[in-house]
Amino acid sequence: MSPDSFHNQFGQSVGAKIREARVAKRLTQSQLARPDFSVSYISAIERGQIHPSIRALEILAARLGLSSTQLLPSQVPGEGGQALASGLFLRGEDEVDLALLEMQIYICQGTAAKALTQLQKLAPKNLKRRQQAHVRYLLGWAYRDTGQLHEAETTFNEATQLAKDLSDTSISAHISYLLGTVYAAMRNYAQALLLHQHCLTLLESSQVQEPFFMAQVYANMGQYYLHLGRVEQAIDMLRRAINVIQAHTNAQHPEMAYWNLSQQYTEAKEYFQATLYAYKCLYLYNQRSYVLLKSEIYHYLYHAMMKVDQEGVRTRLDEALQSSSQVHEPLARASAKSHLATWLLEHHALDEAEKDAQEARRLSSSSGDTIVAAAALLVLGRIAYEKSDYQEGDTCFTSGLDMLERLGAHEELAEQAMYYVQLLERQGKDRAAIAYIRRAYESRQKISRYS
Repeated sequence: MSPDSFHNQFGQSVGAKIREARVAKRLTQSQLARPDFSVSYISAIERGQIHPSIRALEILAARLGLSSTQLLPSQVPGEGGQALASGLFLRGEDEVDLALLEMQIYICQGTAAKALTQLQKLAPKNLKRRQQAHVRYLLGWAYRDTGQLHEAETTFNEATQLAKDLSDTSISAHISYLLGTVYAAMRNYAQALLLHQHCLTLLESSQVQEPFFMAQVYANMGQYYLHLGRVEQAIDMLRRAINVIQAHTNAQHPEMAYWNLSQQYTEAKEYFQATLYAYKCLYLYNQRSYVLLKSEIYHYLYHAMMKVDQEGVRTRLDEALQSSSQVHEPLARASAKSHLATWLLEHHALDEAEKDAQEARRLSSSSGDTIVAAAALLVLGRIAYEKSDYQEGDTCFTSGLDMLERLGAHEELAEQAMYYVQLLERQGKDRAAIAYIRRAYESRQKISRYS
């Protein structure tokens, strides 16, 4: 059957089921559509002219009192399709790769049983050899995580042979690693060590270096040696793991390590792995953006509260620093510390203020240029001036203002530059003061230009 015929029959079947269910519920197309869809969209679906997205299918099914799978055909016409338990029918290579990626995410999320159910529905004869190897790899992984160790062992051995036939060192290394963890779970640490050593050999000979994976292998080997009472070898492996991580971790931008791996896999034409690491990189970028946004929200909230409620903000800052949620959020904690330092400074508690400001600087330093890090530097500058340490004060103010400029925070730059001007004028540093007046004016000009 041609792809067009397949899509037509599939769409007509889904549309007919939706119409049948709607009529049974005595709903008009308008009632089914509101508020998410148009009447014309529902009409086109019922006539089989368009296919609803998965999300749309879930919404429509819920309104009709059905599950989304009940609106799908019970059988798929034609050949070559792959049916998953979710009701998705996969025909193209990219669709199968996407499904395999989804199964891997299920396993990583701790829902290996769900992945196992769907992987078992994929017919190997309709998959490319590379995909067959990947399915066996994921099946073995899912068996392991559901405690079916003997099934995992058998499946990984099958996957090993498929990967060997393909000369795919990357997946071979991952299979060898996971099979080693299966033997470790069976307390056969000697066999686990042999497989991990084989994994390291494959990684070292590979065109693409995977440092975090290699560190995990070393760490596991260290644990296995401990179980065998071979302490010196355990220490050696664990030190190797630490050295690999330290050599390849950029504290400010860990996502770059995954991006570099994605680029290496692309050059090696291993596009599935390249895509996987690109997604990991993207996730870390998004997570970093979320952390920065959250810390900036706290920064401006505390800043606003400082203007209207001096006593109330002290209580709020103390509560924030006692909150367990901020213990693992360095930037949010740094923001609270820098504002507490400002509050203490304004209440003439210089030593306490300096202690909190230094802590804010330490907590924010690993995140690169941020509003929070700039605020910590600027309050340290104010404290240094109060203690007549003008050289340190100038260094902190210069660093903080330069950071605000790099961030494009023109309003904050103008405000803080004018504050610094006042301090410089008190010291008779008129030439420096004029330079910062000009800088504040230029920042104000930029604000006017963009507003």
